[in-house]
Formats: sequence, C-alpha cells, structure tokens
Amino acid sequence: MIKAIIFDVGGTYAAGSITTFVNKSYKILNIDKTFSTNEQVIFDANLNKGLISHENCFKKYFNVPISDEQMAEIKKAWTTNWIPTEEMLELVKNLAKSYRLAILSNSDSLNSEKFEKQGCYKYFDPIILSHELAILKPDIKIYDITLEKLNLNANECLFIDDQEKVLVPARELGMDTILFKSLPQLKEELGLRGIKF
Repeated sequence: MIKAIIFDVGGTYAAGSITTFVNKSYKILNIDKTFSTNEQVIFDANLNKGLISHENCFKKYFNVPISDEQMAEIKKAWTTNWIPTEEMLELVKNLAKSYRLAILSNSDSLNSEKFEKQGCYKYFDPIILSHELAILKPDIKIYDITLEKLNLNANECLFIDDQEKVLVPARELGMDTILFKSLPQLKEELGLRGIKF
C-alpha cells in the first residue's frame, strides 16, 4: 500500500524547463542560438551538487562576457522559470490529506530558497535536495536517504519525475513510479492506482 508520494520539482511539481531558461538567457546575452529540447542542454552538474556558484556556472556555460546587469537578468530568469501551477498546488494539498509527501530534487540554492519562502514546500517532509547533499539522482544513495528519512519501505512509496533515467533506480529499489508528462496524465495514473486526491 502506498503511504508516501515523492515528487521531483523542476518539470514535475514546478512547471518549467531548462530549455526555456537557456533560450531566455541567449536573448539577454544577444546570442543567436536556440534549443528546442531539454536533451540538447547539458548543464553543469556541479551547480546541482552545490559545488559551484550560479555566477560561475552561468559564465562557464554561456562562455561570453556577462555584465552585472545581464547576470542579474539571467538570475531572475533562473528563479522565475520553474513555478508550481495553481492546479498542481491544489493536487498536492489534497494528496497531503491522505499521504505523506516528500521532495527528491536535483536542486539549486536560489530556486530552493525561493520555493521555501513562497511556501511551496509546506506540504512536504522530508525535502531531499541534491545541492545540500552533493549527490544527484540517479545516484542510488539519494533514494536510500529519502527512504531512510521517510522511515518507509520502497514498496510503500510512489515516485513521480519527468525523467525516465531517474525513475530506474527507484523501480530497482521497489518503488512504484510515474513518468510525469502532464497534470491530466498524472491524475489519471494516480486514479488507476486508487490514490485519493
């Protein structure tokens, strides 16, 4: 029986994509380039491990001179790119009435601070963030930490993420998983499992 539902953040709980952020940043920097899929964007994993600052990450990634004004705009684009929709917030609020909810995210300090301040994490405990642990999904250690904090067996947990590669270790441990594609699809899959919301 499912006792806990674990959510990824970016692209799942919070709508948004790395592609949108990079394309906005290209405009800010007057770079004539666009990406069409997230797979084309290879971002520095050290940011999600908390090992590099946002400024240094962006300078390294875009590899052009960035003025203070442009850096401020890029950071604003970064922190406004991923936002939970009203419909997702309502779903989470309803799920929290019957299930324990947790966050397991390849995260960064700026967005995590923003989500915390805005109350986006209030229904979740524990909140497992890669930049605080220097461990990224799909490293099995971060899933083990999540289960330990929940004090539950893997087969009592459902993990929802928008990336198939990070669902694989969760399934190997014995969790049920949902590959998130859209809110209607998520609700349908939850309904098929008899999950109340």
